[in-house]
Amino acid sequence: MRGMSIIAEVLLHLNIGERIKELRKASNMSVKELAKQMKIGTGSLRMIELGGVGITAYNYLRLHEIFGVSLHYIITGKEFEAEQSD
Repeated sequence: MRGMSIIAEVLLHLNIGERIKELRKASNMSVKELAKQMKIGTGSLRMIELGGVGITAYNYLRLHEIFGVSLHYIITGKEFEAEQSD
């Protein structure tokens, strides 16, 4: 993430990790269950949820498939709204 300050990058990872954890809990999934579906280790998922590491494009797509939410929501916490032209 070039051009982004270290603090902004950490906050971005933290927010994404929190959203992933919220999605997991809302789906009544354990860390172990979600990690298995994502094909990553439980330790890796814990680090993602804590904001300690970034997430790969492949894993964004896996989360989209598992939870049925948009990539935009996973990244920003908001659903994408297309701009309306006049």
